Amino acid sequence: MATSYRSIVALFLALGAAPVLPAQSRPAPTVTSDGILQSKRPIPGSVYESPGFTRAVLKGTRTRTGVPGPNNWVQHARYKIDAKLDPATNTVSGSEHVVYLNNSPDTLPYLMVHLYQNVFRPESQRRDAAPITDGIKLARVAVEGVQLAQQNQSRRSRGSANAAGYSVDGTVMRIALAKPLMPHDSVSLDFAWSYNPAMTPSDGREGRDDHLYFMGYWYPQIAVYDDVDGWVADQYVLQAEFYMEPADYDVTVTAPRGWVVGATGSLQNADAILSSTARAKLGEARRSGKVVTISTPSDGSAAFANKAPMVTWHFTAPDLRDFAWGASDRYVWDATRALVADSGQKADTVDIFSFYRISPAAAAWAVGGARYTRDAIEQLSAYLWKYPWPTMTSMEGVLTGGGMEYPRMTLMQPWADTLSLAGDLMHETGHMWFPMMVGSNETRYTWMDEGFTQFDEAQGLRVLYGEPRKGGRIADTEQGQRLLYTRTAAAGDDQVLMTRGDLFPPATYNIMFYDKTAQVLAALRGMLGEPTFHHAFREYGKHWVGRHPYPNDFFNALDAGAGQDLSWFWNTWFYNAWPLDQAITSVTPDANGVAITIEDHGLAPMPVKLAVTRADRTVQRIDIPVDVWLNGARSYVAHVAATPEVVRVEIDPDGLFPDINRKNQLWVKQ
Repeated sequence: MATSYRSIVALFLALGAAPVLPAQSRPAPTVTSDGILQSKRPIPGSVYESPGFTRAVLKGTRTRTGVPGPNNWVQHARYKIDAKLDPATNTVSGSEHVVYLNNSPDTLPYLMVHLYQNVFRPESQRRDAAPITDGIKLARVAVEGVQLAQQNQSRRSRGSANAAGYSVDGTVMRIALAKPLMPHDSVSLDFAWSYNPAMTPSDGREGRDDHLYFMGYWYPQIAVYDDVDGWVADQYVLQAEFYMEPADYDVTVTAPRGWVVGATGSLQNADAILSSTARAKLGEARRSGKVVTISTPSDGSAAFANKAPMVTWHFTAPDLRDFAWGASDRYVWDATRALVADSGQKADTVDIFSFYRISPAAAAWAVGGARYTRDAIEQLSAYLWKYPWPTMTSMEGVLTGGGMEYPRMTLMQPWADTLSLAGDLMHETGHMWFPMMVGSNETRYTWMDEGFTQFDEAQGLRVLYGEPRKGGRIADTEQGQRLLYTRTAAAGDDQVLMTRGDLFPPATYNIMFYDKTAQVLAALRGMLGEPTFHHAFREYGKHWVGRHPYPNDFFNALDAGAGQDLSWFWNTWFYNAWPLDQAITSVTPDANGVAITIEDHGLAPMPVKLAVTRADRTVQRIDIPVDVWLNGARSYVAHVAATPEVVRVEIDPDGLFPDINRKNQLWVKQ
């Protein structure tokens, strides 16, 4: 998800121009008789491995090399959902049949199910203000065709209710099974439900607007059961996002005639819904690659073949972690195509759809909604790996800031500025890789999808628009991401990335999880070199497509790709809030030539990339290994020849690392 950066930019400006690490964050230094700064510094230790992760390694479902173990498994479900939208009563209702496959070696006496819409109920806990609704109303809950009664939550929690039934606690349902679900067996469930979508602004992820509905997190969804933590069914509190299993979806959406429906998946009954003219336009968009308008609100019945007052749209979407859809009678529907390929292989065609309303606020959508979505799919396929699905849809509406990702689909605000729309679409489309393919736990480890996507977004946009550039959002470039993070860290507001998403300070949520993580990846790239980093990063992702990586899997994968133990790096940047501040304190002649004294004023140990420029304009590059600081030193003296004369010395001249004070990294002969 990308949120509006207006508040972040305000914080950025308020932090001022002189980034200085607060004194209380620095260990008190001492100075020896020869003028060398000495003080004890924190030394990063080993990376923590949870007991659950250790058990998974011992069982062969995980490894310490960053690839899934030979016994790795992932649960799976098959959803058949029939939904109906009634704008007259502002109601979404549905019936749902689920077959849940237990691929684990464990016997499951109960199931956990998410009811995300309950976050809007008056009694639900929330991290943000939201409109109040009745939440999701359950008319039927059944297992193997047998309807279940609702149990009293307090009695069940005391263990006095062991019979089959269900209980609801906030946004989570627990279903006690009459017969435990055995390993490699399946169970069928049925739900009937309805709810009234909240009016925007709601939670920044879904809801309704004028003549527009977007349905995200709208149906009962079985929670994740994984090999590390078992059932993972955290409450949804409107801050951190989600953790979901891959599943197959077969969904019908019935809406009034004239309402266009866009959704996750592929439309199965275009012949029954769309006119021959509209279908021909879709074919033209796929063949030519041009942006073709399929329908507009002024078309009337020209785009639609079905004359019934209510029209059913049928979509299928195999092997995805979620399903979302949107509908409006005010939408323009544009289409084009993207061409994606693995190295050396023939390109596949991805159908690109864009839905938007005509308004000054959404002016950029008419220019670039479809085009920028296509650009994002093509650029990220080239940087990461090929986009695997046949469609990708972007949709405008509901949100008042930023955007939100769903499988094969994005939702975002009505941008008027084209470069901002391009950046937002690059970010949200980037989530198709993390976490839509690589299914990490966004709730507990937010950096594993938001930070990775923030980094990937900058890579895609740099190819298209160059860097630096004017316009767009500050966080769409690596320079902007660095400024947002370093200014915040310099003000004393650095945060630990391993903090659970729902426990994170809202004021710095985006800057840390998004921008700090992106800068950590950029620093790792600068340390390892682009080829080594890029290969290791891509291989991590490709190994975990369709699975559930934990932080240790990422750390182990990058260690393996780098061919070295990077525990000190992971501990420094993910388990601690240690800003980086390396400084040149003196450049003086001595008996050996010229002595360059470098002091580490911060807490984060990192290698030193030093550039020494001489009077003849030659530049000497010196790499000082991180081991200097890992051995406890606070200062280091680099010796270079006295001639030709040294006229300039700079730490990290290429801006590879997120140092909070660039002013003390440069010495120029006066």
